[in-house]
Amino acid sequence: MGEVGIIYKILPRDLEIDVNDLSKRIEENLKNICNVKGVQIKPIAFGLQAILMFVSIKDEGNASEIVEQKIREVEGVGEIDIEEMSLL
Repeated sequence: MGEVGIIYKILPRDLEIDVNDLSKRIEENLKNICNVKGVQIKPIAFGLQAILMFVSIKDEGNASEIVEQKIREVEGVGEIDIEEMSLL
């Protein structure tokens, strides 16, 4: 079985949340589920910043849903979108 690479776009719940701290807490929550390969903080507009997180996980049935659920468990996470997904 191969691996899937997924780029998640994660928005904080509000502007006052430190996105660097939030990304570290998300990485910590994901460490037993998947491999975080890279994180980028991207300005969106009006002070809002998004976290682009590239993860790899085994290609199994509901892998992306499991990762997304673990991300949502982190306090301060607002919206989550999958920007890109492909086999590695």
